[in-house]
Amino acid sequence: MSAEGLLRRTDRRRSGMDGLVRALSLAAGIIALVPLAAVLYYLLAEGLKAWSPAFLVSAPAGITTKGGGILNALVGTLEMTGLALVIAAPFGIAVALYVVEYRGSRLAIVVRTAVDLVAGIPSIVIGLFVYSLVVLTTGHFSGLAGAIALSLVMLPIIARTSEEMFKIVPRRLREGTMALGMPRWRALFAIYIPTVAAGITTGIVLAVSRAVGETAPLLFTALGSNFVVTDINKPMSALPLYMFQNAQNIGFPAARERAWAAGLTLVAIVLIFNVLGRWLASRTEIRVAR
Repeated sequence: MSAEGLLRRTDRRRSGMDGLVRALSLAAGIIALVPLAAVLYYLLAEGLKAWSPAFLVSAPAGITTKGGGILNALVGTLEMTGLALVIAAPFGIAVALYVVEYRGSRLAIVVRTAVDLVAGIPSIVIGLFVYSLVVLTTGHFSGLAGAIALSLVMLPIIARTSEEMFKIVPRRLREGTMALGMPRWRALFAIYIPTVAAGITTGIVLAVSRAVGETAPLLFTALGSNFVVTDINKPMSALPLYMFQNAQNIGFPAARERAWAAGLTLVAIVLIFNVLGRWLASRTEIRVAR
């Protein structure tokens, strides 16, 4: 066989193998999307039965009563998630700054390892820890305990994301601040943080989207409430708790419909946060590339 024939045969074999791999990759992608599409379809089909704009601003109804809404759960979610963010964001950014600025020290290695360990702890264990630390100490469940539990869920995400962002601060900026004799604390607040602010915001958004859907920590801390509660020192509801409590009522269709509608609302909130996080991450990549 001539050299030209061998080349043609090799090209055909490569083309065939390339087509096979492409087909297998496409099939794997479709198989991965099927469960997601099925969940979203069922969520929309069941959730839209009870969902409406009034559902978002109405007080909860009894388990046998049609209608009602998730106002108590929305208020509780906003309060606990907001307070958790106020707690976790400063600590997470501070941890990231310390780990990056003193990366060669033993303590920085210990801190980074501790953050990784916290990130790997199941959220239900975090809830049990806060229950022992806060609920048993105060003698009652509260939104404050729930916020502390959610802050522990958010903290490692913010810390690790911020750490990666601080690592990409251009070296010339660090050298420039040193050459000007700028104090380190001033360089951190005036140069480093503004440079990667979009990336830090991305980590915060992703942390919020993770925490807003947590149920297990709140079962041990916030407990839940059928009333619209604004006092952070009292038990309060949240979207995951609302879903859990309504889904338990197997024999009451109205409660199950509200659980699906609350699930649809929660997925929409998480989706919005994830899209926002992706958009902010793309802006960070463009800014760093420039």
